[in-house]
Amino acid sequence: MFVGKILEPIKKFFREDIGKIVSAYFDGEKIYIARLTEKFETVEVEADGSEIEQLAAKISQVCGQKGWETSMVGFCLREGDALTYQSETTGIPEEKFPEYVKAWAQAQAGAESKFSFTKVGEELWMESLPKATAQEYLSAFKKFGLNLRGLSAMPADMLTKLHPYDRTEFITEVIRNKSSPNLLAGRGGVWNWKRIFYTIAAIFFIGLIIISVKLFLDYNAANDKLDAAKVSVENLSEDLALKKNFDEHVAELHRLNKLAAQAGDNKNFNLLLNLGKSSSREVRLTKIRVDKDLLELEGITADSAALKSYLGLVRNFVANSARLESSKENDDGDIVFVIRASLK
Repeated sequence: MFVGKILEPIKKFFREDIGKIVSAYFDGEKIYIARLTEKFETVEVEADGSEIEQLAAKISQVCGQKGWETSMVGFCLREGDALTYQSETTGIPEEKFPEYVKAWAQAQAGAESKFSFTKVGEELWMESLPKATAQEYLSAFKKFGLNLRGLSAMPADMLTKLHPYDRTEFITEVIRNKSSPNLLAGRGGVWNWKRIFYTIAAIFFIGLIIISVKLFLDYNAANDKLDAAKVSVENLSEDLALKKNFDEHVAELHRLNKLAAQAGDNKNFNLLLNLGKSSSREVRLTKIRVDKDLLELEGITADSAALKSYLGLVRNFVANSARLESSKENDDGDIVFVIRASLK
């Protein structure tokens, strides 16, 4: 019971608001628009034409002026705008009603037809529209920002009512109760999918931020551990000089970190520190490879003189056997080089 009380407001938040439904009826001259909430609000306007798009445009204009929400809109058809029929249900099992009405609709409006029905007493009330016509209504209302959720002709017993607003009230109840007749069957779901989508997106975004912050903190923690390891290997001044150089060359820092993690003896740690000492602002290393007793450095520079100077630094601080294995100019005019050295 306690869980149910918690879940109820959540379910209510994600359900469609069926308390604000806008409905309309066109009698051939005027459009009667109503909103049934805690009170009955109505507007009566002259139509700009009888085409479906003209009617949808006028309804949208009125709703905009009134500030009415249009997430649930119903439109009641006139007699003759849809095919209607009443039939006795005697001898027809209730589970056969859909099959019976479908056969009638296809015979009247073609194989591609929309239909709906409802049982009143011992009679079956049926209505049908060609599928293309139903799609015209949907497309026209959607074009003007109206979410059409109900489309139906007035049932026979309602035709005796005199006021056009009776028809708007009828189509409102069809939507509110998710009942037939409704030629847009399947569009009356209880869930507000737009609200659900935005909620999921917000949760995903918050989760992404949390993960990003955690990765950032983990990265800083790893760097702190690396700094502590460096202090234990060299004195503080050398460590600060190496760290300053690594901060200027982020790509080299990541590669050297990997090299340090794989190192198992002081020789490799000294190699790491000596590479830091041989760094140059004019030369950027792109790859460092250590294979047994062979060191290979790949890098890029804009100046051949800087390359020559850097080769001297590598010989002084890393291995005096260092040699320029290859160098060539790329499309940007920079020199791409490979230096190799024996570590024996």
